[in-house]
Amino acid sequence: MPSPTGGHGPASSPERLASAARACPALTDARKLAEWVGRGRPLTTRGVLKPAAAVEACDVLGIELRTRKPRSALDIDELMMVWAVSAVTGFVEVGRDLATAGAILGIWTDGTADDVLAVWIRSVVECFGLAGESEPPDPAILAVLVVLHEMDGAISPDDLAAGIADVIGDVPSGLTDDLDALTDIDGDAIVDSLREFGIAELRGDRAELTPLGRWFTDVLFRQSAPAADADAATLVGTVADLPNRIALLMARPWLSARTPEAAARELIAATESASGQDRLAALTLARECGPDAAPAWRERAAEDGFGAYARVWLAEQDGVEPTKTDMAWVTVDALDTLLDSLPPDLPPQLLSSLLQERAGARLPEALPLLADCGHPATSRLVALLAGQPVAAVRPDTRYQIKVTLLGATKPPVWRRLEVPADLDLGQLHDLVQAAMGWLDCHLHVFSDGDTEYGVPDPELGFVDERMVRLSQLLAGVGDQLRYAYDFGDGWEHDITLEKILPADAGKAGAICTAGKGACPPEDCGGVWGYQELKATLADPNADRHESMLEWLGLDSPGDFDPNRFSTEDVNRRLHGSGRRQLGGVR
Repeated sequence: MPSPTGGHGPASSPERLASAARACPALTDARKLAEWVGRGRPLTTRGVLKPAAAVEACDVLGIELRTRKPRSALDIDELMMVWAVSAVTGFVEVGRDLATAGAILGIWTDGTADDVLAVWIRSVVECFGLAGESEPPDPAILAVLVVLHEMDGAISPDDLAAGIADVIGDVPSGLTDDLDALTDIDGDAIVDSLREFGIAELRGDRAELTPLGRWFTDVLFRQSAPAADADAATLVGTVADLPNRIALLMARPWLSARTPEAAARELIAATESASGQDRLAALTLARECGPDAAPAWRERAAEDGFGAYARVWLAEQDGVEPTKTDMAWVTVDALDTLLDSLPPDLPPQLLSSLLQERAGARLPEALPLLADCGHPATSRLVALLAGQPVAAVRPDTRYQIKVTLLGATKPPVWRRLEVPADLDLGQLHDLVQAAMGWLDCHLHVFSDGDTEYGVPDPELGFVDERMVRLSQLLAGVGDQLRYAYDFGDGWEHDITLEKILPADAGKAGAICTAGKGACPPEDCGGVWGYQELKATLADPNADRHESMLEWLGLDSPGDFDPNRFSTEDVNRRLHGSGRRQLGGVR
């Protein structure tokens, strides 16, 4: 959240700014309402004023009512707007059945100029959705603010609309779902709302920032930007979900604190641990570092994969055409990032249409280049672009999957594995058993929601799991497969594709990289039985405490630790005896 610190010119001294803040219509009404609330006004069970009190409050605020007997304060929109501002600002404190004037009201009326500005800013960022702490700030409000901020005077409605369109024209792919809404931004309506808080004013039909509004946007876009000494990952994480123009505006203090070469080097390095929109945001900022950043790009130009970005950038600086292979790799990477930003359950037909629209009219001639670029997501993207069924990924591709035991808590039980993408489900069954710690004593089945796969048996009716590859069922990040083990105890697992990894000759078979929680004992009665087992072992006075220890073959309760997990132990099991050969894994 911005803070009202920093210098002020003579026309925007703290005292002048505080006076303008106190005079803004929204907080003037909020103050009137809070002073009327005073020591207490009764509330309904929904936390609003009772109807009779709501009528009285409207009289205080000068709100005209269509009826003197409203069903609820919730039906009086104008009153509820003032009520919301009062509560957000802290002028009114809303309890279970009573509203009282808050302590902030005293600061607002009697505090210092900086105190008043701090209260005003908190109200503005909360009311306009600019806090950005749990979710990105409202891009519509930001678009209007950035256009007004960059103008050196008043702006006409047409120019405001054009400026908004320019800002939102580079909305990152992560905001694709909101693009239609953003293109319908009503700039005039937002300006009217900004007027209520003293941020903007109208001169005829032309809008401009007030001194208070210009001070606020400077605080918002510069002083509240990531600190100059923050690491690149922090910077990128802060601005990644913003339209590019706003992201660049907020990144300027960070970029200015470094040489172009140093800034680009940090940002390029950040892409190694970033994914999706964060990765593209880091690259966008790195490109903004200009020609002086060339040494940082040259360091990466010889690399496979990401090196395509560096080679494309260097080609642009030299005024030559990048190679078609590099452009294809960059294109596939951008489209793959777009797919990652979309809901995982979109039907393939819709994904195909969306990607074909993004690719444009030159798609037919581009498909062969995309298919040969070597990006790990190529197979799926090319199939979607061609409108074909999604085929399995390249045989040498590896997957990062997470196997989660459903219903197990305190602690949760899960394993993160890197596995060959083309293993069959029979091999995957062996790996899940070893990774989780099961003993493979019972039946099992995989399900993709439509079909069940398992050991072929006429009575069970499963599709032969040995005939189906993992990559045929999990093709995109976020795809899931259900694995059930022991139909009596009913242990169910979600297998989620977290990442598609490029082939790596230094790795073979399956590897466990992380996890949590011990595997429950076989035949303990499923999720509920396991909970009871843990409770019984933890209570020496429980009726079945001794018999449970004997059943588990333990000398003391301390010999059983539900939190016990070790990647080393899991990897020993994965590579141990008794498993079918799988690229180096038994």
